[in-house]
Amino acid sequence: MPPKPKSPAKGKKGKLSKAEKERLKKEEAERKLQEEEEARLKAEQEERERLERERLEREERERIEAAESQRHCAEVAELKSILEGNKNALYNMHEQRRSKAKWDRYMQCSGSPDPTIAPEINTYINLWKEDTQKSGIDVVLEESKQTLALIAELEFLIEDMPEEKCDESMVERYRETIVELQNLLTIKLDEATCILLKDASSMADSETGNLQLVKSNPVINMMLWGNLTKNPRFKSFEFEEQHFIFELPKQLALTDIAIRIIHTKYDHFSHLCRTFWPKKKKKPQTPPEEDVHGMEEKMDEGQGAAGESEEKEDGEKEGGEEEVEEKAEEPTEEKENAEDKGDENGEGAETSATQKEGEPGEGDGDAVVEEEDEEDEDELDDLDDEDTVDMRAYQVLGGVVHFDLLCLPPQPKQVKSWLMTQVTMDELKRVPYAADSNKLGLSLSGTMTMTMGQTLDPKAVANAAAAAEALGAPPVGVTLKLPDNVLFSEEPQMAYWSHDRKQWRLDGFVDVKFDEESRMLSFKTVNFGPLACIQDKHINMPFQSWELRPIGADHARFTIIAAIIEAEIEIKGPLCCFKQTADSDFRSELDDIRGKWMEPRELIKVLKNTGVNLFPEDDSKKYVSISEKDPDVENGLYQQMALTASHFAYSWSKWNTESGTERIILQGCEKLEDDIPLDPQPEGEEERKEEWALLMVSRERAMKLKMTEYEEEFSDVHAEGSQFHADLYHMVNDLSTEPGLERMRNSHYRFVDAVYQMLAATRVIAYS
Repeated sequence: MPPKPKSPAKGKKGKLSKAEKERLKKEEAERKLQEEEEARLKAEQEERERLERERLEREERERIEAAESQRHCAEVAELKSILEGNKNALYNMHEQRRSKAKWDRYMQCSGSPDPTIAPEINTYINLWKEDTQKSGIDVVLEESKQTLALIAELEFLIEDMPEEKCDESMVERYRETIVELQNLLTIKLDEATCILLKDASSMADSETGNLQLVKSNPVINMMLWGNLTKNPRFKSFEFEEQHFIFELPKQLALTDIAIRIIHTKYDHFSHLCRTFWPKKKKKPQTPPEEDVHGMEEKMDEGQGAAGESEEKEDGEKEGGEEEVEEKAEEPTEEKENAEDKGDENGEGAETSATQKEGEPGEGDGDAVVEEEDEEDEDELDDLDDEDTVDMRAYQVLGGVVHFDLLCLPPQPKQVKSWLMTQVTMDELKRVPYAADSNKLGLSLSGTMTMTMGQTLDPKAVANAAAAAEALGAPPVGVTLKLPDNVLFSEEPQMAYWSHDRKQWRLDGFVDVKFDEESRMLSFKTVNFGPLACIQDKHINMPFQSWELRPIGADHARFTIIAAIIEAEIEIKGPLCCFKQTADSDFRSELDDIRGKWMEPRELIKVLKNTGVNLFPEDDSKKYVSISEKDPDVENGLYQQMALTASHFAYSWSKWNTESGTERIILQGCEKLEDDIPLDPQPEGEEERKEEWALLMVSRERAMKLKMTEYEEEFSDVHAEGSQFHADLYHMVNDLSTEPGLERMRNSHYRFVDAVYQMLAATRVIAYS
């Protein structure tokens, strides 16, 4: 086959001439120059546009700032006038209320003494203390209602006293009276118990042969058991209606003892703790000018005169120190005597001496402990250990259970027609029971065997031995039911009151078990005396989110999504009402307070006592991670939010935590109708974007931001067409419609105050 002819395309390529190459290079260079020129012109144009845009923005900002500067003083003055007007109206209203209450108290003819009048209350205390006819348990429980009412009245007067009229001497006198009334109640309960125990045999149960007695009123529930038979087979006893069970080791079952349980809804111990009060250091005092001049004159004198003066001063100082030491020993001896007397008469009598020693602020939660110097504070801190309960971080819930081991006095004996009674002191004697107490001759062998030589189960023997080794003595078993109207958000933690250290402590408890369904709490302990359940104050902090939205005129809904509970507080006029959100877990413990209207201060107190603590204190930031803000700006913002709460809704913003301490960021929008709450979920996101604006407030100004809550990066650029204002109040005025402004102007000052109290108490801006 002949070869195929070569294709002309596959032949030798044509070469470009030198001229063509030069031409192509020239065209390429010109093209690059043209592109560079176009890019340069475009960049210059963009730069001119950027500079022009920045110039316009700067001029607009300067114009807005100039306008703000012109009206800043006027807005500040207007807001101050509004706040002052509301403050004066509140002050006058409270003064009229106090005057009326004082007059009604004066005209009261119930026979109850006025606790503010020293002669009246002292007469009441002395008469009841010396009246032996009023020592019966029924009379004491009835009289305790009046005593507790007098204590509550004094506590309210201390809390209600206006700052501008606060008289420290009067407050201190009220606190001393509260302590005396508390001690009096304890003494009378002890006297009534002593009377019952002396005649225990006549009230013995027909089946068991032991004393089994229950006496109660709405606040105090006393259960009394007396070991009359000393049955070695005794294991435990249950007060069925009170849901209280105790188990005694064999050593106690064979002795003349009585068990007294007093469950009180009040707590008269926590305020005695050093850690109960917030601490405030004293400012260093500068010496008076006269002393300084005097020291300079002494320094100018001769060395000899100076030496003599120093020796003389040293001698006077030593003598003064000796006098101070002698004077200091006297109250110490008095304290020891008073404590000894308290051991005989009860816990309350013991605490009285300590309180009079100078525990500041007793009976008033707003009192402040002032430390004299850092060295004293360090010495006190060294006394604490890991078992000490910090009352700044924990609170007692459900009242106090007094679990007392008492000595059973000799019982009357019937001899033919004679009734023989051994005469004893009319004092209640407590039996010491602790690891270092040998008064009962306790031994571990008693927990290992039973009567008739029968041995315990090996597992029970091992458990008893472990508990005795852990506690240092055979433990006492206790099972009790927690109150149905107290919410425990975590497993309850037991604590006992140490009279020596004046503090709640955690040691001495083993085998603590809690059944959440039945609310039964069981434990083993060697601690007799006041027992209590404690819970973390800040368990619901920090909050996840919050929202304040209007429902109508002088009507708003305040919602807090806390760490555990979702709380909803409805505010109408001067009153508040606690509710739970519709989608939150229903808690039966809150039935007693749900839907009840009360004043903000009362609602706050009730919620705390119920276990719903949404109210941080001044030092709560030590225990909770917060977004700390300028306190003046934060408090001023709460006041302005309250002023506009009738028509403007507010909500938390995620950007608030990233804006520093000087700036506060929150969401806001006008709401005139009580529509369905805005849905924070994705399906409601578009609605929120359209309705909610992002507001930024600082000490200098308040403004609406251009960005929204859902941006990825933060920007403090103000929204187009908006203006800077001196405060949130005037910025909201600028964002509101005329109907909204009209509703705001007609808001009652008591509604404004109620909203402010709830906002300031929860501090949602810093704690969310």
